[in-house]
Amino acid sequence: MFYIGVDIAKNNHEASIIDSNGKLVSESFSFPNSVKGLEKFQKFISSFSIDSNNCIVGMEATGHYWLSLYSFLIDLGFSCVVINPIQSDAFRKMYIRPVSYTHLTLPTILLV
Repeated sequence: MFYIGVDIAKNNHEASIIDSNGKLVSESFSFPNSVKGLEKFQKFISSFSIDSNNCIVGMEATGHYWLSLYSFLIDLGFSCVVINPIQSDAFRKMYIRPVSYTHLTLPTILLV
């Protein structure tokens, strides 16, 4: 089983993949919030033999920017979990030492 965490943004989303052991499968991957970007994302995850039968995708509900990726993945049969940004922010704040926001966003989405 694979888990994909997607940090949603207006122009470019960023995704990370971990396996069922919590091991990072690849470096984070950036793709545009467009039809071509969604196709690029699909091709990227397919390169790891990831499909709708062996994957769960988690993403923050950032504005309305998550809707296109969510709809795209649901149409392909993927299981998607949409996380309230307030919840992921609270989870992020549990860390004792201050860390860069971007370094915590994707791992937090994957853990929530």
